[in-house]
Amino acid sequence: MSKGKLVLDTFIETNFELLAIHCSLEPYRMAYFMNKQLGLKLQRIQDVEIFTNNVQIEIPLYHYFDALRETDFFLVANKYKSQSKVSSKIDLFGETRDQFKEEALINEHRSADYFLKIEDDVIESIPLKKFLSEINQLKHVVATYKVDLDILKHKDRLTFR
Repeated sequence: MSKGKLVLDTFIETNFELLAIHCSLEPYRMAYFMNKQLGLKLQRIQDVEIFTNNVQIEIPLYHYFDALRETDFFLVANKYKSQSKVSSKIDLFGETRDQFKEEALINEHRSADYFLKIEDDVIESIPLKKFLSEINQLKHVVATYKVDLDILKHKDRLTFR
């Protein structure tokens, strides 16, 4: 009797837009100002866990579900400090301080500080130009732009469910 092989493709591609944000604020402050400016209610949920070089890294993740539009908003930090030491320096008081390497969640956009992921079944219903202009009006935001999803190598890092 021959054995059969059953392959299930459970990868479901969701429609989403990704906005890159350049800003020097801490994640909780960025979420606060975006809530205030955009009328969102971003709340911190479980952290994004990344495993690199046998080390687990956790990045803060904020989420809001707009029931009226049936749209999910995710705010995630792009930069994190890895556990691997780059070097040790002696500071002004003679103490050694370890310096850690700064990594990016999405390497193609290393300079971006945050990403706002907007998931919706109908992408055309999302007012992206409005979001871009309102985010750019925030005092501490340097720049905001739409990310071309076709050039991203690690889209799986943007799956938060």
